[in-house]
Amino acid sequence: MRLFNKMNLSVRFALTVILLLGVFGMGIALLIRSLSDIETLLEDESARHVQELSVNSAISREIFELSSRVSLLEQKFLYDEAILSEEGFNIDEQLQRIRALSNDNSFVIKMDDFIVDFHRFLGNSVTLNRILKELATVDMRLGVEIDQLDYALAKSSVEKIAEDPSFEFKNDLDVMSLIRESYLSAGKMAASVRSSITPDTEQVVIIRVLKELNILEMHLSNIRKISPSVSKSSLAMQKTIKRYKVTLRKMTANLNQRWLVMSALVGAQNTLIGFVEETEKNVQNSALRISNDLRDDLSDMRGWIFLIGFLSLVIGIGLILFMVRHHITKPLNQLKQSFKEIEINNFDNPIDLNRTDEWDVIESAFNRMASRLKKTYRDLENERSKLHTLAHQDPLTGLANRLLIYKSIKIAIAEANRSNQQFALLYLDIDHFKTVNDSMGHSAGDVLLQDVSQRLSNLVEPSDMVSRLGGDEFMMLVHSTQNITEASMLAEAVNEALRQPFLIDNETVFVGSSVGICLYPDHGDSTETLVRNADTAMYQAKRGGRDNHCTYKDSMTSEAYNLMSKSSGLKQALQNNELFVQYQPQYNSFTGDVYGAEALVRWNHPSKGILLPGDFLDIAEQTGIIVDIDDYVFDIVFNDLQELKQQGLVSNDFSLSVNVSGRKLLSENLLEHLKICHEQAPDITSQITLELTERDMITKLEKCRNFIDQIKKLGFKIAIDDFGTGYSSLATLKHLPIDILKLDRSFVSGLSSATVDYVIIDSILTIARGLHLSAIAEGVETPQQLEALKTLGCQTVQGYLLSYPINLDELIKLLIKQSPPSLPLE
Repeated sequence: MRLFNKMNLSVRFALTVILLLGVFGMGIALLIRSLSDIETLLEDESARHVQELSVNSAISREIFELSSRVSLLEQKFLYDEAILSEEGFNIDEQLQRIRALSNDNSFVIKMDDFIVDFHRFLGNSVTLNRILKELATVDMRLGVEIDQLDYALAKSSVEKIAEDPSFEFKNDLDVMSLIRESYLSAGKMAASVRSSITPDTEQVVIIRVLKELNILEMHLSNIRKISPSVSKSSLAMQKTIKRYKVTLRKMTANLNQRWLVMSALVGAQNTLIGFVEETEKNVQNSALRISNDLRDDLSDMRGWIFLIGFLSLVIGIGLILFMVRHHITKPLNQLKQSFKEIEINNFDNPIDLNRTDEWDVIESAFNRMASRLKKTYRDLENERSKLHTLAHQDPLTGLANRLLIYKSIKIAIAEANRSNQQFALLYLDIDHFKTVNDSMGHSAGDVLLQDVSQRLSNLVEPSDMVSRLGGDEFMMLVHSTQNITEASMLAEAVNEALRQPFLIDNETVFVGSSVGICLYPDHGDSTETLVRNADTAMYQAKRGGRDNHCTYKDSMTSEAYNLMSKSSGLKQALQNNELFVQYQPQYNSFTGDVYGAEALVRWNHPSKGILLPGDFLDIAEQTGIIVDIDDYVFDIVFNDLQELKQQGLVSNDFSLSVNVSGRKLLSENLLEHLKICHEQAPDITSQITLELTERDMITKLEKCRNFIDQIKKLGFKIAIDDFGTGYSSLATLKHLPIDILKLDRSFVSGLSSATVDYVIIDSILTIARGLHLSAIAEGVETPQQLEALKTLGCQTVQGYLLSYPINLDELIKLLIKQSPPSLPLE
């Protein structure tokens, strides 16, 4: 065999032809020799068919005997459970014996079906026998209870007659007779079920029994309950009648099942008998047919011998052609097909020639090549998928990135043009994100971005897209929104969702969102225009107070240009020292003395003149320049206070206030800056007050509290600016170690007419006194407001009534005079 495997294909072909001729020659010789064997085989087959015929005859006799026993058993099912069990066992044994007589699968299956139906019939008969016994028991019990009721009724009637000779009891005796008559009639009919031979007669009998039981119940209800024993006996009979009815219902269900089972059993029996009869007939016909066919075949066989010789030659030629096809054509076609599969990148169908000759080497080489190509192609696909993911997905949030959403917007524009539809584009920025990032670290900022991404994704439909453009900027492409109203509702939902607190590192963080809205094609007909206008609308929302949304208008474009101009101008202003500080004095409302002053920044714009904080601080916060402005203003205030101290113009109680922005708050740079100032002049830090807002502090309350503790250790004072308008004033007072409350001007402005503001300021001053805090009222502009504050006991005030913001030189003059003419003294 090993030598044959080493031969090439041509040698194999030659050997195959020689072997083929020899095999066919031997086949002809064997064919002639087999003729005599065929005759012997005929005899054997005939004997076998005769034997099968005998077996089938035996089976037929057994089945007919079995049919008789089963029919007899159907009549015995009502008599005795032991008889049923014994006869069922005997029949089952006979069934198994019949089943073992034949190996025919069809016969065995039909026999098994008959056995199953027989066991169902037997089980049903046993159950019905038990129900009949239960019915007899209930019937007997009912008879006993009728006797008890009769006795109780007679006894009670005698007692009643003894008490009252006029007591009438004849009707009770009549009813009792009717009860016995109904009971006997029901029992007789129930017993007749044994003789019923059809389902209809059984149902009629049971219905008649139930009718008699109902009549019995009616008569029982007519029995007067003249004594407790009568009542007790009546109640017992009612329970027994109910049980009687329940047993009859069980019998009805079982009888119905019995007829179904008997029908199935009879059907299986008939099928089995028919099968046996058909088998016998088939065996007889088969034996005759085989005998005749074999005789005819023997007479024809000798004539076919010569024909076989000729056919052997033809078959040999055909075999050679087959070998050519099998050894050459077929492998080449398989190889060709495999190459075509590789051309279409299908590497999962390796070639399998199942050969051990030269084709085996080609097969192995081809499969190795396909395997290496598959691995290479898979690696390329993985790299392509990774590159696609990196190119179109934000790695932090898993959202679409800028590139993907820009492509999606272009596709959305094309589809909208074809279908004449609209879609919305929302551009949003997270308010106070930089504060969280600076105060809690970049890891916390990343967690916040992931939570924001999840909330945004929950607000849109599957057909929409949420994208992170970078930093804290997101964009939403919304196909499910078809007009500005729906887009505004979605933007409001975004504001509300991001307004809810975030739990980061076991601490509660509050942020907000500014959302710009654009609608295609109303606000732009290209990707760049839509994104630019949505961005412009977002910045307009920020300028409107943050945590808001705004729809794009054409006028916003010029405003955005001014914003950019101011942003670049602020950087130049810091470099060119165009920012300066003015001070608004703070007075003792009772003595008129200057208590201190608040530092207010101004911008001496080269072309627009003097700009107030409201004109540029919002821009500074949006662009981050506010941090540099805070340092710039603080250094000016620090130096001015040193100058005032050196000139001896102020006492140790005098204080200068300076505002600190939310971006600057909680940053390490602020603390380091304050430490440097403290080291330079530790004696004046207690005269500098840092004004913070609740909105900035509530973002990170616990950390803010720690920062304030460190700031106060350096001697600086802390004031809450615009108190009463923030997120949670009382909660802030509870958790932060502050020194001063500054009442917002919105409360002071209403003192002239509104009693509500009067009550609010009185409450705030009471809280301040209770917590040992100082209070300063801002925005005092009328004498009535001043008098009301004095009446409420507010000691320190500031506002235009007392003094406008002034330069340092004017403040020095005011301190020298120490007597403002506009303040009426007591």
